Amino acid sequence: MYEMKTSRITAWDYLWYALYAFAGLGIELLLLSVLEPVLFCGVQSDEYSVLQRILHWSLTMACWGVIGLVLLYFSKKKLGFDVLQNNGFSFRGLLGGIFWVAACIALNVWDWGTLKIIGEFQQKEPIVFIFQYLYYAFEIGLVFLIVAFGQGFGEKLVGRKTRFPLGGLVLCVTWGGIHILSQQSVYTGLGVMAFGILYGLIYVSFGRNAKYSYAAMLLAFII
Repeated sequence: MYEMKTSRITAWDYLWYALYAFAGLGIELLLLSVLEPVLFCGVQSDEYSVLQRILHWSLTMACWGVIGLVLLYFSKKKLGFDVLQNNGFSFRGLLGGIFWVAACIALNVWDWGTLKIIGEFQQKEPIVFIFQYLYYAFEIGLVFLIVAFGQGFGEKLVGRKTRFPLGGLVLCVTWGGIHILSQQSVYTGLGVMAFGILYGLIYVSFGRNAKYSYAAMLLAFII
């Protein structure tokens, strides 16, 4: 069993872990701006060949995977917070989780004009489609961690557990906010912010169960 001085653990410690997970997503920008221009002899990302895109996604997934594992290890050791908990949840929670996933899928349909997974499959070669969706799985892994640590932050701050999506608010501000800047589109950013809140609702609906929450967030993102 890990030993820790729980009296020294504050809400802000949880927030730092959420921000570490968010910063982990930003590793992709470093790859695009620092490493890959050297590897790919200055080729711009919008001009990547199929092989270069696959290499980019593979490098990104490797970085995200390592970051996720490090955060899981140290959050358990330093905070005593087991992110991969498999809590039970009520039938009402299950229905709520399904409803919020359906809401995300409806937003995807509104944005794409069809199911996102169908729209992307129609636009991409099979190998590109496969690697992009593996990439999505790793991305949602860090998104899940932002929600989990964000919920821990909020609940530590208010001093009790709550079904209010506090982790979703943290995701909304971070993941959603950065999309406004990176995509230079308020519309895109607001859409991602909405997803952030919905992912927070998914997490609390499934009783903070890691397996079901992650699977539901992934389905909500890719379908």
